[in-house]
Amino acid sequence: MKKETNKLDKALARIVGEEWIVREKSYLKVSPRTSEEVSQILKVANKEKTAVKPRGGGTGWWSKSRPGAGGILMDMTRMNEVRVIDEDTLTVTAEAGISFTKLESKISEKGYRLVLFPESGRTATLGGHIETWGTSPYASSGFEDQATQIVALKVVLPTGEIVPTGSGAVKSAAGNFARRFFPADLTGLFIGAEGAFGVITEATLKMHKWPEAIITRMIGFPALGGAVNVLREFQETQRKGGLLTIGEQRLMPREMLMAVIPRIKELIREDLKIVLTIRGDGDAVDVNHHIAQACAIAAKQGGIVVEDEFPEWWEGRYKLISGAIKGPRIMLVAMVPMGKFLEASELTQKIGQEHGTHIPMLGYPISGPIMLAHAIIPVGGPDASERKKALALARKLMEALMDIGGVPHRVGTDFLPVITKRLDAAYYDFIKKIKRVLDPKGIMNPDLVIAGGK
Repeated sequence: MKKETNKLDKALARIVGEEWIVREKSYLKVSPRTSEEVSQILKVANKEKTAVKPRGGGTGWWSKSRPGAGGILMDMTRMNEVRVIDEDTLTVTAEAGISFTKLESKISEKGYRLVLFPESGRTATLGGHIETWGTSPYASSGFEDQATQIVALKVVLPTGEIVPTGSGAVKSAAGNFARRFFPADLTGLFIGAEGAFGVITEATLKMHKWPEAIITRMIGFPALGGAVNVLREFQETQRKGGLLTIGEQRLMPREMLMAVIPRIKELIREDLKIVLTIRGDGDAVDVNHHIAQACAIAAKQGGIVVEDEFPEWWEGRYKLISGAIKGPRIMLVAMVPMGKFLEASELTQKIGQEHGTHIPMLGYPISGPIMLAHAIIPVGGPDASERKKALALARKLMEALMDIGGVPHRVGTDFLPVITKRLDAAYYDFIKKIKRVLDPKGIMNPDLVIAGGK
């Protein structure tokens, strides 16, 4: 085994340099700088039949971030540069390992911004966010979810081929500006695939000019039902062409919000258990009009509007999860129709009570009248048995949410056994065929699509 390990060490060192290879416990961490180096690493891994797991910022909560014994952890954070800022097509192309902090800083110098952000913090990387279906709580008809903001990708397949998607696949094209291209939307194949079909090394996103006005409001409700009714009316209004500057619409327990904005305790009464945060941005006249209209809709459903700009909210939103629960936890993320969100919340509360624990839940619309429900399951301690118990609870809750018609937003190794039991057999067979064609030796995140990699 030692001889084989040394052989692998030396092969990877020839690709990236000895300083970019580190042995960590039972696996090798290798840090490529280019797509070509990623390609060469995967070719070596295929030759040696060695499992590979790519990792960005390592901020995700829904799957293990280390490969198995003898595997390769591909650390993407050296690939952290902006390649092209195209002000003609309003797109930015960046390497997959760039952090959102750096990417947003670079484009803001020219007056632009992104309309997606990582829920797991600014240290999250672009590629990791895309590969794991990172969420983007802009819920207007203009933005929807993160997929609408991705124009093109560069992907290294598990066998080492480097493949561009979108208009970048045309050698004479004037850049990456069109996503859907012959013969199908291949970009979509890799979004949310969690690295099972290849390694994203570059991505092209839409840029947006910074708006003239940004207004935030928080609205307290005594119960969840009124807040959900408000969101339904928002979505119906947006589908008719109204309230289009209202992007963020996020529901959360008051106690959770207090963890990042302590003064909520004085601003929102204790009996208002649920808080809806809305954020409008765009033309100043439009935003002011839409915020007033949105607050009026909320008031009809018993909402109490707090007249405050909450400047700390935009940064504080990154601390919501860590502020709600200290220590290890398992994140469950599921999509449920908006009309089912109240039932989903009640189910979560009931299952938590049955197991003697409190399971916080927050949610927001994604791609229209569909709620993205986040449930946070605390892990009782560092012992492996405690995580095993929490995972069993998380799977029970996911199954309950699927029983009422929801579907997992992320699967990972944590929830693969839950989803595969309910997948249409022909659909799952098709997915496995894609996996086997793209990754014939099963080296890329082998447990993420097919349990055991078989």
